[in-house]
Amino acid sequence: MSGRTWKNVDTDKAEEIKKYLLEKGGTEVEVKNFPEAWRVKFSDSTFTYYKKGTIYSTPSVSLDPEVNKAWEYIDSFIGPSYVLPTKDFLIGLDETGKGEVIGHTVLTGAFFPKEIFRKLDLLVGPADTKKRHKFEYWDDLFRKLDSFRSSGLDIKEEKIPPWHVDRYNLNKIMDVTYQRILSIFFRNVEISRCRIVLDNYGLGLTLSRFLNFLKKQGAEITVTHNAEDSYLEAKIASLISKRTREIVMKRINENSEFKINGLSVGSGNAGDIQTIN
Repeated sequence: MSGRTWKNVDTDKAEEIKKYLLEKGGTEVEVKNFPEAWRVKFSDSTFTYYKKGTIYSTPSVSLDPEVNKAWEYIDSFIGPSYVLPTKDFLIGLDETGKGEVIGHTVLTGAFFPKEIFRKLDLLVGPADTKKRHKFEYWDDLFRKLDSFRSSGLDIKEEKIPPWHVDRYNLNKIMDVTYQRILSIFFRNVEISRCRIVLDNYGLGLTLSRFLNFLKKQGAEITVTHNAEDSYLEAKIASLISKRTREIVMKRINENSEFKINGLSVGSGNAGDIQTIN
């Protein structure tokens, strides 16, 4: 079991949640940092409400069902973390590395039936692809996700190397790649039974036409910025892309051929001090 995060929770709702936790046997404990508004120890999980409007619950090591019930209560009270399934099958498309100065751009499609939505939601928990973590963090998440292949999760990945980005228009490569990934998924499922969520990177006319064709066939299409914040299928695609890119960056950083005076390239992000140096 992983932890859980709920964002944009106003003060009044947070107080109702706190009241619920205390009535169910929780104990209020001292906050540890200024950004925290309150903390409640509930079984072997700690629920923390932050002044910016986020509630975070640590995982229950003992897998106490009461913690899961508390999560379900919060979901029912303020709404789930992600948009609930509206089709039988969910497809998320996302990438990582598009704006980095070193390393590959990785595109991923994640496909799964709605029946495992809740389990995947609990597994993904508070994972945030915008934060830096060691490779082992992303690898552990991937291995846990990979165990759901027998339950219908399917993953398609493609890497775009820097030398292709230098020669061709990256957005056009992404258009073609995403269309190819979707076409593979549709070999085994009816288009009309799918919801497709794509993080908006500035897709071109070719992919737009293809998505419009899928929509006419009955698919539900959503193209939006920061898709992973609202759609679980996009979040999973983003996490898997991150792990694959981290494999590439790990190999680059460990290769002496890519070091200058003993200094490796870091994350490859233009804002990373190590990469800048």
